[in-house]
Amino acid sequence: MDSPILRRRTLAGMLALVASPALSRSLPESRSLPDRPQTEKTTPLGYVRRMTVQVRINDHGPYAFLVDTGANASVISSELAALLGLPAGRPVNLHGIAGPEMVNTVTAASVAVGRRARKDLVLSVLPGRYIQAPGILGLDWLGAQGLVLDFSRDEMRLGSIAPRTDDQTVSVPVKATRSGLHLIEASVSGAATLAFLDTGSTTTVGNMALMQRAIHQKAVSTDWADIELQSLTGQSMTGRLAALKSVSLGKVNLRNLPVVFGPVHTFDYWGLSDRPAILIGIDVLNAFESVALDFTRGQVHFRLSSTAANGAAAMS
Repeated sequence: MDSPILRRRTLAGMLALVASPALSRSLPESRSLPDRPQTEKTTPLGYVRRMTVQVRINDHGPYAFLVDTGANASVISSELAALLGLPAGRPVNLHGIAGPEMVNTVTAASVAVGRRARKDLVLSVLPGRYIQAPGILGLDWLGAQGLVLDFSRDEMRLGSIAPRTDDQTVSVPVKATRSGLHLIEASVSGAATLAFLDTGSTTTVGNMALMQRAIHQKAVSTDWADIELQSLTGQSMTGRLAALKSVSLGKVNLRNLPVVFGPVHTFDYWGLSDRPAILIGIDVLNAFESVALDFTRGQVHFRLSSTAANGAAAMS
């Protein structure tokens, strides 16, 4: 299945969050909630939708949280944490694109979406101006629960997955690591590459090993552009934007895919720096009608939009 990807040069933001213990620092004193989360964010592809789920904290809310499959730590805005009076916990290092950043934590007695709730969940605290949402649910809350990104209906759903078997849907196997990350055995112009889907990242990013191999195999465009990446912790780094000629996820083939390459710390943390790897962000995922992450069966179901199916896309 081929899906053409348009290429644009703009600033990009991305984040994959992971947490480890750190030293103490005081909580912000803000008592007002941030603005409503933005539904679109700038990426090399232009604007993409950032969908949310309705979350109740200690029976208050609901609040529109993002869901991040590239983060092992859930996050709450400093404003919402202060408003709810959540008790402070042990500070941690939050690992973003440029390295670890020491942040505070709070503990919520209950974090619920629908009927599913987690008790005594530790939440990392970040300013609302960075995350542009009341909070983010990570793998510590999501666990093995299924996640559906339904771009046709502009909604995100958590729960069991009923896979579709029609001509527009392709299922790709994923393998869970001990850390909870789910990896896809992908390929870039025929060369083996590890891939993972990061619903918390607005930008698709490749590690340095992938960049070097792509250049060697002439699998990437020669037209490069420097671009600034800014994480939701406020960190920033400079990457290089180019287009990979072909990225295959099973039978899903993405052509002329804009990717930002750089020494991104996220790959180091997940142990994915020694071989070519790519983080597939929401900028690419929203090219599909829907993407269903079925962790129970170890599959991701990509459903191509009818517009793309009638155009340049075809099942391979």
